Amino acid sequence: MRFLPLLLLFLFQVLPADICSDLRSLGVPADSASVQDGMLVVLMDGSLAEGDSLLKHYGGVFYTAVDSILGGWEVCGIAVELPEATLVFSRSRMLEMFDWISSLSDDEAIADWVLNHTRVIRKSAEG
Repeated sequence: MRFLPLLLLFLFQVLPADICSDLRSLGVPADSASVQDGMLVVLMDGSLAEGDSLLKHYGGVFYTAVDSILGGWEVCGIAVELPEATLVFSRSRMLEMFDWISSLSDDEAIADWVLNHTRVIRKSAEG
């Protein structure tokens, strides 16, 4: 029992690297992944101008987060940091989505709902 804190510390240091590897295996250009304040924060290359490619990558991050939540992680929400902006799907939106979703919800409806509830925070040119 006294080794539990060390085990937890080890897991929290290793887990983000595993998520980053998982994201890369899905084709998401993730540079890093970490858990901060209950949010899965992914730093990746990309641009808002990439359209469908960016949506595909954002979807990969979203579904990886959902799999982690369903697997018992305390992660609830995502932030995808791009050079020009950060895409945020907050904890409250994630919980709202889980209340809204049902077995009748298809992937397209879920994707549409998530995109309509994702905040885009543009980074200023100065810094």
